[in-house]
Amino acid sequence: MKVDNKFFWENEDIIATQDRPVTSSSNYEVYLYEKVVAFLENKQNLFAKVFGCGTGREIPEIIKHIGVERIYASDIAENMIKKCNENLISWELNDIVITEVADAAEFQDNNHSFDIVTIMNNMLTYVTSREDRNIIFKNSYQMLNNGGCIIGVVHHQKGSPQKTAYFFVRRLLKPFLKTEIGYRLTGFKGFKFGGYYFSKHEMVKHLSDNNFKNIEVISLVEFSKKKGIGYNRLKGYNNLLFFATK
Repeated sequence: MKVDNKFFWENEDIIATQDRPVTSSSNYEVYLYEKVVAFLENKQNLFAKVFGCGTGREIPEIIKHIGVERIYASDIAENMIKKCNENLISWELNDIVITEVADAAEFQDNNHSFDIVTIMNNMLTYVTSREDRNIIFKNSYQMLNNGGCIIGVVHHQKGSPQKTAYFFVRRLLKPFLKTEIGYRLTGFKGFKFGGYYFSKHEMVKHLSDNNFKNIEVISLVEFSKKKGIGYNRLKGYNNLLFFATK
C-alpha cells in the first residue's frame, strides 16, 4: 500500500516499532555526540533543536552525552509527538523539553537560537524534495548561534550489494529518470512511500551550499575503520554521518 510520509508516521503500528522503553545510542551516534562536546568545549547552558524526534528515543541520550539546558523537539506526526510526550513524562524530562508538531521544511523559530541542531534517525531520508532539504539546512544554519553545530544520520546510496547496484543503475539511467538518483520507495509493515538516499558528495554539497564549515561526512564503513571495529559490508546499511559548524 503506497501512502504519503505523514500518513505512515501517524500509524500506531509504525509508532510501536519506534517506541523503546529503554533508550540507547549506537556507537556512531555517540561518536557524533562526542564531536559536539569536543567542538563546544564544555560550553554551558546549551539549547538544542531536535528535528524528527519521533517517540523521543534520542532525547535522553543527547542530555546524557552532551548535556543541555533546553531541547525544542518537533516531528511531522501528531501521534509521534503524543507518544514522545508520554515518554518524556515517564523519563522525567518534560520540564526541559518542549515539543511541537511541525514539518521540518516549514519550521522556523524566530524566538530562540540554538547551539546544536540534530537531524538523526535518518529523518532526511523521508524528505524527497531537494528544495525542501535545502530549506531545512538553510533554516538550521540561521537558527544556530555562531559557533553552533549540526549533526545527523541519513541513508547512503552505497551499502549492501543489492542497494549499491540499484543506485548504480539509476546513475546510468539518469537522463531517463523522472526522479532524482537517490529516490527509492521505502517503508515497512506493508506500507510504501518515497524516500531519498544520499551520496557523500550530495551531503557535503547540501552543507556547503548553506554556508556550513568544518564539514565531516563519513560512511559507517569509514567510521568502523576509523574506530577499528568490524563491519559487515554484505548486510550493513552503511549510513552516512554528518557534522558541520556555523
